[in-house]
Amino acid sequence: MLFTNAFKYKQWANSELLTFGERQLHLLPESDAVFFIRILNHTTVVDSLFISRMSGTPELYSADNTVETPTYPELKERIERNDSWLVHFSSIATPEILSQIISFTFTDGEHGKLSIEEVMLHLLTHGSNHRGMASRTLASNGLERPKDTFTRYLHEVEPFRREGAR
Repeated sequence: MLFTNAFKYKQWANSELLTFGERQLHLLPESDAVFFIRILNHTTVVDSLFISRMSGTPELYSADNTVETPTYPELKERIERNDSWLVHFSSIATPEILSQIISFTFTDGEHGKLSIEEVMLHLLTHGSNHRGMASRTLASNGLERPKDTFTRYLHEVEPFRREGAR
């Protein structure tokens, strides 16, 4: 349940940030616009790598970012696809699945072992960190940025949580 809420929040936060970015990207200096896209592309590449590792499918990337900077629609589609997978997976993952250990090779060639649960925690914290960097790029240029908090998300999707608050 908690992972499902957390990944729904990640999906919501990514969608909101992408909306803010799409609306204001043209107002950023070119280097900041490229950074905004590339830092979010990095997060979706990392999501994809770990999705492959958790699902036992071939990895689509050999590095933690792509050489080419994707277009905004390409970035949005990649993020939406990965977020949908993670929301679904988190809704069906049993304690037995979460405790499974996966062995893999990081893109730098180092070996790693993590439980599925640890991978999921990594994807949540990693995504939050880089959304913050992308959001800061908007703010440092005097642009509007989303209010990316888990509590805001929960109260928005479950307004009854505001009832009777003291």
